[in-house]
Amino acid sequence: MKKYLLVLFIGMYGASVYGQSISLLNLMNLTTLNNKEAGDNLTSSKVFGLQFGEQVDGFVVEHYQTTAPADKKETVIIGTGFKTASGAVLHTVSYISPDTKNVMNIMAQAKSSGLVQLFRGSDREDNIYIFDSFLYHVIVRVAINNSKGVVDVSEKQVFVE
Repeated sequence: MKKYLLVLFIGMYGASVYGQSISLLNLMNLTTLNNKEAGDNLTSSKVFGLQFGEQVDGFVVEHYQTTAPADKKETVIIGTGFKTASGAVLHTVSYISPDTKNVMNIMAQAKSSGLVQLFRGSDREDNIYIFDSFLYHVIVRVAINNSKGVVDVSEKQVFVE
């Protein structure tokens, strides 16, 4: 009887647990894709679904969310960025989670993947961490009250001679 209760408890607990849906490497890869490719990549696993798109500063910005309950809903925003003088577009991908453990996990991935931490500080609302590499610039913001975290991954312009 105890075995059945334990199996039932584990099954119910497992049904209510949601894991992190995306990694730092996934976010970095998304910066190199156009909106269609990035959207296909996000929705292919059926974890993220397109919520809405909007026009912002000449870019089509799309918001994807997980199907988790509202208090665990993760968001990925693609399509933002800026145009360089040469006309190339450098993309930024944003990840937002109400579970700061997910964001801290991505920050740990940044540290272990060889990105250099350039800054650690805070403002009135967030603890801020900035990481950098030859190809990417990563800004991690974790709300001081632990209500949410945001990771912005931006492509950097690379000059080839």
